[in-house]
Amino acid sequence: MYELSILGALMSRDMSGYKLRQVLGSNLVPRREISNGVMYPVLQQLQHKGYITMSLAENSPRHEKVAHITDIGQKHFYALMAAPVPVDAKRESVYLFKFRSLAAVDFAEQLQILTEYENVNDQDLNVYTTLKKHLQQHTKPGKSDPALLKSTINTLELNIALCQTKKQWVAQTRTRIVQQQTTEGGMHHA
Repeated sequence: MYELSILGALMSRDMSGYKLRQVLGSNLVPRREISNGVMYPVLQQLQHKGYITMSLAENSPRHEKVAHITDIGQKHFYALMAAPVPVDAKRESVYLFKFRSLAAVDFAEQLQILTEYENVNDQDLNVYTTLKKHLQQHTKPGKSDPALLKSTINTLELNIALCQTKKQWVAQTRTRIVQQQTTEGGMHHA
């Protein structure tokens, strides 16, 4: 999973391990600190596979190394961007990694990633909405703890609101990408 975030960040420019740790940590859900003990073995593995090279940074007083994505690494990055996202606990982080790197893939791939995310989000929204309605309609007084029921429904409302916000974000992002494609397409014809 970390490969996608690291390779995606390196598609824009070379970065030190320190900077890659910051990028990776900010893309995880929930956001967290990435230790050197996690980061550097991943970088070594990527280097061993030929996806990146590590070299001393020019004019670095601390002699830090920077990572550079190779041609093989770029091909692997594109394969990761096209790969389906597993429906598991890491799903949201993987989509965030893909969203951060959307500009690195073509228009059709960008729309495909957004559509896949939209579909999964719609499934989640349907589950949360259905469960909330069920709890509201089929819970009999005296048979369940009202405070626990209210707390559960309140949590479902949070999940529903998050899903609705994600739907809005997908629609806005899709519109922006289509407008950008139209503008760039028109510029190429001029």
